Amino acid sequence: MPKLLNKLFSFFIIAFVIAGVVNAGTTAPTTTYIQTPSTPDGKNDWYVSPVQFDLQATDLESGVKSINYRIDGGSWQSVEFSDTLNLAPNPSFEIAGATSSGLTDWEATLVDGDTSYSQDGTNYAPNYSVSSARIVTTTPTPGLWHGINNKASFAVAYGYENMTASAWIKTTNVAESAYFKVYSIADDGLGGEVITLLTQSSALSGTNDWTFVSVGFTALPEATTGIYLDIGLQGAGTMWADAVTINSSLQIAETTVIVGSDSESHTFEFYSVDQVGNAEHSSCTDPKANCVEFKIDMTPPGNWYDSGAFRGFFGSDHELWVYTSVEDATSGLSEFTDKYQYHTEQEEGFGHYEDLLKCNSAWLLNNWYLLISPPFESGAKEAFLLTPKTDFCNNNWKICKTVRFFAEDMAGNSATKDFCINGPWVRTTGEGIVRSNQNIDMLSEPPDSNTDGLIEVGSNIVNFFTSSKNWRITNSPTPQIHSYSDFWNAVTEPKTQITEDLVATDGIYYVSGDFTISNQSVPNGYDNNTFDQIVFIDGNLTIIKDIDIDNTSTALFVVSGNVNIEKSVDHVDVAIIADGDIDTASDVAEGESNNPIDFFGVFRANSFLLKRTLQGTNNEDTPSETFNFEPKYLIQLKKYFGNNTVQWKNVE
Repeated sequence: MPKLLNKLFSFFIIAFVIAGVVNAGTTAPTTTYIQTPSTPDGKNDWYVSPVQFDLQATDLESGVKSINYRIDGGSWQSVEFSDTLNLAPNPSFEIAGATSSGLTDWEATLVDGDTSYSQDGTNYAPNYSVSSARIVTTTPTPGLWHGINNKASFAVAYGYENMTASAWIKTTNVAESAYFKVYSIADDGLGGEVITLLTQSSALSGTNDWTFVSVGFTALPEATTGIYLDIGLQGAGTMWADAVTINSSLQIAETTVIVGSDSESHTFEFYSVDQVGNAEHSSCTDPKANCVEFKIDMTPPGNWYDSGAFRGFFGSDHELWVYTSVEDATSGLSEFTDKYQYHTEQEEGFGHYEDLLKCNSAWLLNNWYLLISPPFESGAKEAFLLTPKTDFCNNNWKICKTVRFFAEDMAGNSATKDFCINGPWVRTTGEGIVRSNQNIDMLSEPPDSNTDGLIEVGSNIVNFFTSSKNWRITNSPTPQIHSYSDFWNAVTEPKTQITEDLVATDGIYYVSGDFTISNQSVPNGYDNNTFDQIVFIDGNLTIIKDIDIDNTSTALFVVSGNVNIEKSVDHVDVAIIADGDIDTASDVAEGESNNPIDFFGVFRANSFLLKRTLQGTNNEDTPSETFNFEPKYLIQLKKYFGNNTVQWKNVE
């Protein structure tokens, strides 16, 4: 009967605390963190991967109410917790006592001549001063357990209650393992007790600095009235324990935050608040507290531009200096790391001749050669890269002679970029938008800009493609993509089926299946009549002849499949929207030369297969494909799509 009265008394005391009648403490909680990677994984103190922070908060009195954090001085984010009242007695071992362990509310589990238990005022877990519990044992018996337990002052619990226990543990020369065990106490119905081992924490062995260990469990059996911990070690060694918690929640007060954006001045601040409002201090200024400062650069050099080649006054006309410019927006470029190699049709793969000006010297496959770039300071955001004078062996420019540049940034990220001398390039005019949902990565570029409008990409790479207005948007969210069926359902007027020939009048027309634009399918007057029309092609569209319309007319082809344009076509004066790909030379053979092509209208596809190679010509001044944006399509065809608004703004 006395044991039962003792349990009931403990229950009422703890229930009284939970109800808030007893002061729950004035000490702020403590938040610790584990950072992954723990140290910079790049060069020059840069991280080249996302940095993860695992925050853990402990309050030894009322429990943790929230963990709060913010990144780079932004708005505070809060993660809330409940049922975190600490039910462990004397949790930081600050109160000594006349017990077998020397600590109030904690008894030694086994007392023998090989073991000492004490309060240690010189060693304690971070932020949990000023003492801890210490166990030192020299036991020669393998597996023998020495620990301290709070069985006499157990935490009141109920059957099937989800709970958590934790502690900070430190070890020195532990031969076997150090951990804590979780026990339940239940009434056997006869005035006695039933003790059940429920679980145990993860174990430490050898020598370890202060380590946080925790375990979640369910109070069993149904008749459970209390929970207690037994903290100790098996075998010889020394261990310390501090900041013990037991609470009625399966949720540990912890959260994970990942910082994954490039910046040379990241800050991560955090603090916790307990259930009665005590808060930690957080500051990234003096005195700095709960703040981590670091820098991330996960993006290699890119946005290559202003590339080309030039000849000297002496030597053959296939002896060239080749140049390019490259950017790195975050850590900046590293000097003395840039190099190059090249490829010609005379040898397999990339490398360089032992003598750069003699194609009969030894070919050094996969070897790199240092550039002769003008000096730049380490950390420069952009640099001009220049090869030595190099002999590309012949004037057969119809086969790409490719230079591969290498650049590295200060964080250690590196990139290569291939540049085809006299290779094909693309131009867009009309101040429209060139958009890619991924990157734009070209093989060569013109002496001037590729477009007079806006460049917009879903990623952050725009290589060998520039705007004369320097308009560029990167990391742009993917817009809503309208499919063939979306356009079909959006038109407001009746649709007329055509089977063989196009028509030169206003209206909405459709073809069921594939369609070919040829001399036979384009009627007389199609190039000089005035009309606004939409033609739906539920299949593939093939274009084998030039197609023209009057300057005042519009013709939009909406295609559910692919658009295949044969190499003989030089002029496409209709707008095209395709769910599939647009191939600008679908019948061209490998190594075959072809003519440039001009497009007029608006164009959208899943992919653009740009095959106008202009092989066999000098491509410095002539684009292989020219896309001319014509805003008349936005105005004249909106009548077919119900109520739509076009808004024009001057952005210069």
